[in-house]
Amino acid sequence: MLKVIVPEDKPKLLRQIKALEYQIVRDTNNKDKQIHIIALQRLKNGIKK
Repeated sequence: MLKVIVPEDKPKLLRQIKALEYQIVRDTNNKDKQIHIIALQRLKNGIKK
C-alpha cells in the first residue's frame, strides 16, 4: 500500500503535482510510472478537500 502525505501548504502541493506530471511523462519503468500516477491522483484529490 502506497502512503501519500498531502501537504497542507497549497503552493507545495501544486509543486509536487507539477513534478509528478513531469516525471510520469519521462518514466521508463512501468512500475515507477504506476506509483507516480497513484501519488498524483491522491495529491489531486487533496486539492479538492
